[in-house]
Amino acid sequence: MYGGGMERALVLIDFDGVINQFPDEKVRRRQNSTDWMQPGDPRIALYSPENWFTPDRKETVATMYHGRLRILWSSELVDRLKALDADILWLSTWQPYTDMLNRHLGVAWETIRWYDPVTREGRYTGKRRSVLNHLPYARPIVWIDDEETTYDAGLAIAGNDPQAPVLAVGPESHIGINRAQMERIERFVAAPPEEPDLRFDVCVNDHEEHWGF
Repeated sequence: MYGGGMERALVLIDFDGVINQFPDEKVRRRQNSTDWMQPGDPRIALYSPENWFTPDRKETVATMYHGRLRILWSSELVDRLKALDADILWLSTWQPYTDMLNRHLGVAWETIRWYDPVTREGRYTGKRRSVLNHLPYARPIVWIDDEETTYDAGLAIAGNDPQAPVLAVGPESHIGINRAQMERIERFVAAPPEEPDLRFDVCVNDHEEHWGF
C-alpha cells in the first residue's frame, strides 16, 4: 500500500488553508508584520513568527475548472512535510490539479481520487469516506484539513473501529499548519502511539481545541 511498510504513517493532506495560506491582506501589505496592530489584537499571536510559517512563495496558476487562482505558501513548511518518514497523499478539492501542485511545491505526492470534478459527485461526503476507507490498512494516519476535521468526523472514525492511531489536524485557514501542529505531526509520524488512539487538534475561530476519543 503506497510503497510503505505497515508501520509507516499515511498523511492525508488538504491544500487550501493547510499549505495554501489566506492571510489578512493588511498583514501582507505590511510585510507580514503585526507592529501596526493595537495591543490585544488576537492576530498578533496568530501571525507571530513563533506560530506562523511565514509565506515566501507565491504563484498564479491556470486551472481547467476554476480559472486563474493564486497560491501562497511557506517553503519551510513544505520542506518539513517532505522530510516526514511517511507516505503523503493529496486529499483535496485540488484533486484535478495536484500534478501542478507537485511541480510548484517540488514534491511527488500521490492523489486520492475522491470526487468527480465534472459532476461533483462525492464532493460533500468523499473526504470523510476516504479517511474511513484507509482505516482497514491498520497504518497510523495523519489527516490534515482545515474544514473537514470536525467533531462529527471524529465520531465517524471512532465508530469504524480504527486499528491504528489517528491524528486529525485542523489548521487555521489564514495561516495553514502552524508550528505547534507541525511539531505534533512530526512526533506522531516518528513514534506513533502503540494503541489505536484518536486525537483531533483543530483551530476554531482562531482558538485551538483538542479532543480525543
